[in-house]
Amino acid sequence: MSSPDTRPTAPQSTPLTPASFLGDENALKRAFDLEFNAAIAEARSKLGDATSLAPRVVETAFVNVWQQRASLTAQEQFKSVLMTEIHHGAARALSRRHAAGRFGGAASGSVARDEQTMTGTHAATPDADPEAAWSRITRTIHGEGHTAEAHRAAASATRHEAAAHMKDVAKRPSWVVPVLIGVVALVLALWGVRALSNAGEEDAISSAVAAPGIQPIASSSGQISRPVKLGDGSQMQIGPDTKIYIPDQFPTKMRAIRVDGTASFEVAPGGTLPFHVVANHTHFIATGTKFAVSAYPGDSNAKVFVQEGSVTVKLGKQITTVAANQAMVADAKGINALPEDQKTEAFGWLSGQATAHGNLRHVMEALTRWFNYDVKVIDRPLFDREASFSVPLDSSRLAISQVEKSANVKFAYEGETKVFRDAGAKAPAKGAPAKGAPAKKK
Repeated sequence: MSSPDTRPTAPQSTPLTPASFLGDENALKRAFDLEFNAAIAEARSKLGDATSLAPRVVETAFVNVWQQRASLTAQEQFKSVLMTEIHHGAARALSRRHAAGRFGGAASGSVARDEQTMTGTHAATPDADPEAAWSRITRTIHGEGHTAEAHRAAASATRHEAAAHMKDVAKRPSWVVPVLIGVVALVLALWGVRALSNAGEEDAISSAVAAPGIQPIASSSGQISRPVKLGDGSQMQIGPDTKIYIPDQFPTKMRAIRVDGTASFEVAPGGTLPFHVVANHTHFIATGTKFAVSAYPGDSNAKVFVQEGSVTVKLGKQITTVAANQAMVADAKGINALPEDQKTEAFGWLSGQATAHGNLRHVMEALTRWFNYDVKVIDRPLFDREASFSVPLDSSRLAISQVEKSANVKFAYEGETKVFRDAGAKAPAKGAPAKGAPAKKK
């Protein structure tokens, strides 16, 4: 048995280019027609008594999915991303509605106008009109709304009108009790303004790193890059099978990067702007620290391991600070401690180790990711067997050996195809092609 161990070390500048599910605007329209009613129903189910906000949430979700179209290769992936955008959008809409309710009067109207500015849509109505919704979506994706500048303008307008409103309230009675009530109201209003401002900033960052024009830096299977210096002086190292999206505004207007895969960062200290890494809709925010994230496109979560300093993790309304030597996972259940075995599997590469455990299908995917080693399984029931490996990154042969032992399978070449077969099964005659493999020409 032979197994090449050569590992290129520099990331490729040419990205992987699988066919996009949303190849053009016509494809988006077809997907919109198929999914609009289900999307409206999902948004309403998340909005409680605020169902009138559902059309705006859904329209924004379709715009955000369009901005991510380069990474969408199948209908199920499209539907999954759409539902996730709807869930996040509903949470943001409820948060803004709640904060607007604290302001009352003019400030509430200001927030409503700001939301229209930020999304590029009309005021929400209880009725979901597909034609009107599609018209607003097309105007937005053609550049008439949903920009970072709109977010900042909206946040500024909200702060100004809220402050004016609270100043007027403070002028009314001068007795002790009313004054105290005014002070409490002011504190609550300022808290709401800050929350809205932060939400607007994060939305702007999410849009910037998902812009369709970004040409990603990409690594292929089996590649781990050397450390790369970013424009702000920070250091980045890219793991295998990973895409990094850096917007044009980096680092002058924002220090924000999107990761589809795994990467580590050593953030340059002293910057006035916080350093954001966006992965699977989760924001990881640091000012000067060393950490790594892992969130491959097929994952339902995003993981972080902090080596030095601390990182703030934000997912929807959930916010957690992660200290040095801690690892956390952000998913639908919230932000929680990452079990040690999952930490080793996600971040072992930082110390030169490749680890995988689970069923044979999962472990074979890890073999491809870490060693660019494509092995087939002819007997499909073998996929369900438990398997594992934990080896140095330059030891693909040892990884194969550990998989053989843990799953009771046998590695072999059948023709030109690498395969795993049941170790107890009779091997095919020497030189015979694997089942399903092309026969050699005579």
